[in-house]
Amino acid sequence: MKRKWRPDPGWTGTWPMPLVLRQPITDRERGALVALSRAGMGPSRLAATLQNGDPIDELSGSFGLEWRAMLSDLGRLSSRVLVPSDDEYPELLCTIDAPPPLLYVHGEPLEGPLPCVGIVGARACTRGAARFAQRLGSAVASAGFTVVSGLARGIDAAAHRGALENGSTIAVLGTGLDVCYPSEHRDLAASITRQGALVTEFPPGIGPKAWHFPARNRIIAGLSTALIVVEAGLGSGALITVGFALDQGREVYACTTGPENPAGAGIRALLLDGAQLIVDEDQAVDLLFDLVDASRPVGEPPVERDPAARLSGEKRLVYEAIVEGSTADDVADVIEMPTGQVAAVLAALELDGLVASVGDRWELREAGVDEGSF
Repeated sequence: MKRKWRPDPGWTGTWPMPLVLRQPITDRERGALVALSRAGMGPSRLAATLQNGDPIDELSGSFGLEWRAMLSDLGRLSSRVLVPSDDEYPELLCTIDAPPPLLYVHGEPLEGPLPCVGIVGARACTRGAARFAQRLGSAVASAGFTVVSGLARGIDAAAHRGALENGSTIAVLGTGLDVCYPSEHRDLAASITRQGALVTEFPPGIGPKAWHFPARNRIIAGLSTALIVVEAGLGSGALITVGFALDQGREVYACTTGPENPAGAGIRALLLDGAQLIVDEDQAVDLLFDLVDASRPVGEPPVERDPAARLSGEKRLVYEAIVEGSTADDVADVIEMPTGQVAAVLAALELDGLVASVGDRWELREAGVDEGSF
C-alpha cells in the first residue's frame, strides 16, 4: 500500500523496549512499576525512565513502598499486570515501535491455538456493516483465531459479540480495567472476561481521554497478525489503526462496500491503495489461514483446518452428526430434525465438498478436497 496512512507520532511516541523489562522481575519491582504508573507516569515516560538502567527500586523512590498495596488492588479486581519478560506477554507486541512497558489484563490467558486477528471499523456504522462484522467475528473465532477489537460502539462491539458466539476475543481499552467506556458495554465487557480478556496499558482508575484511543489502536494492531476493516469513513479512527498495522508490517484487509455508502469512503480509499478485498466471512477465513500457513517457519507442519469449526447453524449440526455410513434418517434421529430438512442440508454440504453420498448413505470427505467453497 502506497498512501501515507502513518499515524501521528504525537499520540504515542516511539521507544525501544527497556532492557530491564526483558528479564524477569520480582513482585516488589512489579508492584513498584504499578505504583509509578498509578502516580501518573505514562507508558512513554515510564519507558524512557527505565532506559537509564537504574534499579527499579531506586527509580520508584517512595512509590516503591506501596508495591504490596498495588498488587493487592489488582488482585481485588481479579486482574494482573504483565511486563515483556513474562511468558504471557504477547511476543508480537514486543516487536512494535512503542511496546507497552506494562500491560494490565483481566480475563483468560493471552494465548490461543492460532494468532490474533484485529477487526475494526466505524462507531457510527450502518446496520448491514454491523451484521457483517458480527458474522465475521463469529467465523474468525470459530476457525480458532482470537478476535481483537476496541470495545467501541458499532463495528468493534459487533465483532466482539460475534466472536463470543464461537470462540475468544480480546478487547483493548483506552481506560483502566475498572472503567468501562462506553458504559453501556459493561455486560459485553464482563462476557469478554469469561471467553477472552480485557487489556490496557493504563492503570486502574484512569478514565477516557481523547489521545488514549489512538494509543490503544497501536496495541490492537500490535496484537494482531492481520487487520480487517469492515466499514470506515475517511475520518474514522479505524484508519489510525491501519497506519499502525502497516508500520508494524501487518496484513490489512478491507471489506466490500457500495459506492453510494458515505460510511465506506475510507474502505474505498484502502482498496484503491492496495488493501486486499474481503467479500464474505468464508473468504476472510481462507485468507487468514493462507497468511498463517505462509508465515510458518520451514519444516513446521501446516495448520490443521477443522471443517466443522467453519460451519454454523444447521450445517454444523448435520455435519457433526454424520458417522461412516449414516443415512439421512440416522442423522435426523440424532439431532431431532425432520428427514427432509436433513436431506436438504446434506445436499448443500455435498456441494460444499464436505460430504459424499454412497447410495442412500453419507460419508465425510477426506482431507485435501477443495476447501475454497466452505
